[in-house]
Amino acid sequence: MTLDKGQSAAEKRHWVRLSWNCNQRCLFCHDRGAQGSRTATLEEVRRDLAQGRKQGMRRVVLSGGEPTLNPDFLKIVRLAREAGYTHIQAISNGRRFCYPEFLDAAVAAGLDEITFSLHGHTAALHDRLTRTPGSFVQALAALRRALATPGLVVSVDVVINSANLPVLRELLEAFIAVGVREFDLLALVPFGDAWRNRQELFCDFSQPRNLAQLRRALELSRRPDLHIFTNRLRPAYLEGFEALIQAPEKILDEVRGRRRLFARYLAGGKPPACAGPACAWCFLEDFCKDLKALLASGRLPAKAGPLCRKSAGPRPADFRFGKKPDIVEFAEFFIRARHFAKGSRCRGCAQGSRCGGMSVREVKEKGFRVLKPARRARG
Repeated sequence: MTLDKGQSAAEKRHWVRLSWNCNQRCLFCHDRGAQGSRTATLEEVRRDLAQGRKQGMRRVVLSGGEPTLNPDFLKIVRLAREAGYTHIQAISNGRRFCYPEFLDAAVAAGLDEITFSLHGHTAALHDRLTRTPGSFVQALAALRRALATPGLVVSVDVVINSANLPVLRELLEAFIAVGVREFDLLALVPFGDAWRNRQELFCDFSQPRNLAQLRRALELSRRPDLHIFTNRLRPAYLEGFEALIQAPEKILDEVRGRRRLFARYLAGGKPPACAGPACAWCFLEDFCKDLKALLASGRLPAKAGPLCRKSAGPRPADFRFGKKPDIVEFAEFFIRARHFAKGSRCRGCAQGSRCGGMSVREVKEKGFRVLKPARRARG
């Protein structure tokens, strides 16, 4: 079972981490440094669930590490239901769900959705990326059984990398043949093992061949029976598929997830430890550049643009931090006034040096095709 296209995609979700360990060693794991043997206690989870409900959340995502390795996983699913969550989702490599009694017990406890992390459509490709022999066979068995479970929402996450990009379309088609109708395509996060293995994994979508392979897979999104979403892919790479651009508001999730890191930065500490060569590959590159400029000058203006279109209203005022800097407040300004992108039509525009492009929110809604660049004067 899958959701109607776009349903729940923008709905806020409360993420609860159940474990800091995993039974796979994925080449692209960005969380390796945080992993260990610890799992969250029932009391810790209970408090976390309660906090989400106080914030008005009704959807909860159980994550890890590998969340099913928490020995209290089934109890936690029941706790979430008792706390008042109306939709309970687990993001999993799927291996424990290959045991029918475990899957059935999870659904009986209240699990509504499983997102399977599957990165290859063959055992050779998937097991190479997970560095875990047999992981594909177990995950595929679990996926088939989950798809056959009445009422259970099933989706697949794929981390795009150099190993699976050439066959990304075939990968999606293989899981479509099994019955999957919802996919989330994730860009690599340049931390942990992903950064250490970057020579083997990273693919530059500014290169025509890589972009063509991505777009070949994205053509499947035109099928009315499929729901395809993207995560952390830069908007410029999705020209022609603008509806697939990640909702700009999800930047808030990224920022909240690194709130302590940004808090130390705002308190006068050194730039984030992740700053450096990895920035060029990071989805938050522009955000962090703007934050650095803001801290250096004390204010940051809204971007101008698109100059080829009539403005929908006055430009937002320059941003300044208050007495107590709030990174979320800045993120909201960034999304509204600085999170802009340019399309292929912008190349060579006479106003290019003065124009910041179009807001990603508007790009997602209207597409790059509405831009009408000014011609350079011949002379």
